[in-house]
Amino acid sequence: MLHSASWRLDGRTRWSVIGGARASPQSPSDQRRHFLPLKVHLTNIRGLHSNLDPVHHHLETEKPHLFFLTETQIATPSDVAYLNFPGYTLEHKFKKCAGRLRGFEKSEFPVLWLLVDTGMEKSLYAGVYRSHSGDRETTRLMEYLAETADIALQRYPTAELVFLGDFNAHHKEWLFPYQKTDHAGREARKLALALNLTQLVDQATRIPDIAGHTPNCLDLLLTTDPHRHSVSVSAPLGSSDHCVVKSVSVCSPPDYTHRGTRRVWRYESADWDEMRAFFASYPWRRLCFYSGNPSCVADAITAVIRQGMEYFIPFSDIPLGYKARPWYNADCARAEARKQSAYQAWVKARDRKVRARKVRAKKRAYNAAARSCKRVLRKARFDHISRIGAKLASYPPGSKQFWSLSKSVESNFCRPTLPPLQKPDGSLAHTATEKANLFADLFASNSRLDTGSKHPPTLPHCDSLMPEITVFNKEVRRSLLGLDVNKASGPDGIPARVLRYCAPELAPVLTRLYRLSLTTKIVPKSWKLANVQPVPKKGSRADPSNYRPIAITSVLCKVMERVLNRKLLSYLEDNDLLSDRQYGFRRGRSTGDLLVYATHCWGEAIENNGEAIAVSLDISKAFDRVWHASLLSKLPAYGIPAGFCNWVADFLSERSIRVVIDGCSSELMAIDAGVPQGSVLSATLFLLHINDLLSSGIVGYADDSTVMVSV
Repeated sequence: MLHSASWRLDGRTRWSVIGGARASPQSPSDQRRHFLPLKVHLTNIRGLHSNLDPVHHHLETEKPHLFFLTETQIATPSDVAYLNFPGYTLEHKFKKCAGRLRGFEKSEFPVLWLLVDTGMEKSLYAGVYRSHSGDRETTRLMEYLAETADIALQRYPTAELVFLGDFNAHHKEWLFPYQKTDHAGREARKLALALNLTQLVDQATRIPDIAGHTPNCLDLLLTTDPHRHSVSVSAPLGSSDHCVVKSVSVCSPPDYTHRGTRRVWRYESADWDEMRAFFASYPWRRLCFYSGNPSCVADAITAVIRQGMEYFIPFSDIPLGYKARPWYNADCARAEARKQSAYQAWVKARDRKVRARKVRAKKRAYNAAARSCKRVLRKARFDHISRIGAKLASYPPGSKQFWSLSKSVESNFCRPTLPPLQKPDGSLAHTATEKANLFADLFASNSRLDTGSKHPPTLPHCDSLMPEITVFNKEVRRSLLGLDVNKASGPDGIPARVLRYCAPELAPVLTRLYRLSLTTKIVPKSWKLANVQPVPKKGSRADPSNYRPIAITSVLCKVMERVLNRKLLSYLEDNDLLSDRQYGFRRGRSTGDLLVYATHCWGEAIENNGEAIAVSLDISKAFDRVWHASLLSKLPAYGIPAGFCNWVADFLSERSIRVVIDGCSSELMAIDAGVPQGSVLSATLFLLHINDLLSSGIVGYADDSTVMVSV
């Protein structure tokens, strides 16, 4: 039976001083000014299975650095994934975990030992649970704690000792007012005297549900350095009758948990008719097209669309850092508030020593509020899971929507954040900002070329000439109506859903903007920024090179690209300017067609008693390392007008990326090569770039080429 467990925040086994540098020797009080509060919480949960939701909610809202639980009442499971909470590492008796002092632990004693090392000071935490197993076992447990503490202090002579847990001890002179002293109380008192420990919990921590049973102080926190701790007690979690003991110490690690907020739009409650009316009546020409600079106009239009969204779409600003509990609604919040209010009212009545009948009434009110809170939380979570199940059932098994929802559910409940990443110098990146900058350096380096004094190639001009491109309102409107509303918003924050639902009102405005961009040959600067999300591939997740960059660009820019790309591809296809041996990014062609053609060639060679030789080539970082000068020199050879070539040149120039992890952004990184990932035009531009490579005997699918020879 597992009696104890604890959660600790990921990356918190060892902490450093803010700023990263070691300071010169200072007094302990001066050193502690460099740290933020270290929060350590403790409770006897009285059954983790039935109270897992309240525990996870506590981790999300309170964000303690360490959370100790006793009396979890669960057998050793084969898989503990369902217990995990994003951003935390679970420490327990049946799994090897970093940060544990396993050399101090014995299987027969329900004790967890943890070392917290700030770089300047160390603290040894012992999570203890003493069961009602008799006086002899109690004595053995206390002797084990004393002996192990002596051994630990020999290894860490300057460390603070902290013992916390459910001691189930009574002592009328030492602990919260009791009428008796038992053997466990005397042994705990002897342990405190032997190790110079001070007990800091000074009020009841167990509130019995049974009438007539008095509150007890069973959950203790003993430390060798009481002046650094501030201890308080709050209401129990779930159905447990033990309060939560909270300790805040003045010597602590830097707090990396605050990562800002993200805005969540409640589209189901949006007033779309009013938003359309707002956009239809807005004076776009006077307030947005006051400048001939497309960058200024695009920024003004973006601001107006955002303004309309804030007026007519309800939204919430959700704290970043950990996965929110999506089932936790307003009813849950009100139930939690009523429970806490009832608990505080009972504590005040008890401390003021009012009439016993009134204290009992407050106690009954708290018990009722606690039971009601648990029912509300359970119902909210059940309803949320039922909605997800119904939604999953409505999707075809194996479809994109099915797997997308499945992965989001899995990520919300049990997947951790990115692990520490290996830097080139061998050190580790722990914080979200460090990880983002590490990825940004890596991804940007893939799109930088040193061309030296090389000259771009020249191609013979074709006989056809593409007419100048003109953007029409109906084309923009069709592209807006074809947007996928489930796609992510770009760096400008304009979602595809708003553009699609308000297409008739926004199409004329965007058409005017796109025409201005083509006329001036200038692409708005805000469209040249891409947010990049790292997605793990196979291999170690601690190696940044084992991640694939997924770029997210402006949806406003994608709409214009889709209009231009449709015209460009139509011209190239109508005039047979793309190699017939290219099967990638072509209408009516697929990998299956290429496979059939290759198989046919090999079969012919075998029928003629010959041999077929094939060599497959995969160009590494092909899209990321396109030489802009080479690409731009080839465009006129295909009859593409100079005005559009100049627009493409500006589209490719002065681009930058930033990596976003857990709400933290990297520095902007400039790139000078490659076709933009996540761009609609990129595929067609890449086909033009490698079009002259595909000659007789070579077939290709995008950047994958196969050389075939039959003899």
